Order: sequence, then structure tokens, then C-alpha cells
Amino acid sequence: MIIVKEIKWTDREAMEADVVLSDGSYKLMCFAYPCNLSEKDSFGKIILGFGIVHIYKVDQEVFEIEKSEGFYNYRLVGKLLDNEILQIGEFKIDLSGENIPRDIQLGSFIEINVSRLDI
Repeated sequence: MIIVKEIKWTDREAMEADVVLSDGSYKLMCFAYPCNLSEKDSFGKIILGFGIVHIYKVDQEVFEIEKSEGFYNYRLVGKLLDNEILQIGEFKIDLSGENIPRDIQLGSFIEINVSRLDI
């Protein structure tokens, strides 16, 4: 189960926040607008990925989340599911609209760099 670990309000009146989510093994910081969450809430929605570059297949079937330089930037390694969804642990990230190379099949493990994650 994914839990809201921390909320850092950037503008409480506008309901904009940076939200840290964790599934117990991995954690991600996402931008939330409007943010109607509270710390310790469970989170079951799909995360939206933006500014995705360097999409390629990897040989090892492992999940990885690595914070990159830049505020919301991450290097992610996960399994490509139906409908252009990347799974890492319990996280599901929507890659729709990104140009996933045709040689990457469903069920493959891929690595991407993402510049922003929204919930």
C-alpha cells in the first residue's frame, strides 16, 4: 500500500504541494494540485510522468528509483505494463504520450529519466 509520508505546502491557499509517497520500499516526491491529501493517507491512483527522456530497455529485472539533479527529476527502472504504465514496486506511473521505442515489448524492464511526477 502506498502511503502519503510528507506534504510540503508550496502554496496552501492555492492547494499546491510537494507530496512524498512511499510503498515501504520506494519513495517518490510528486507535485500535487489540488492537494486534498493528508499525511498517512493511503494513495491508490496512477502517477503522471512528464518530461520523459532516455527511454530504453534494460536486461536486469529490478526496480530502481534514483533522485536526479533537479527538483522533481528521477531516474526510474521498472516494468512496462499495458497502456504505457511503468510499475516500480507498488507505484504505477503513466507514460502516455511519450514515444516508447517500438522494440520495447509489454513486460519489459525499462529505464527512463523523468523531470516531473504529478498526482
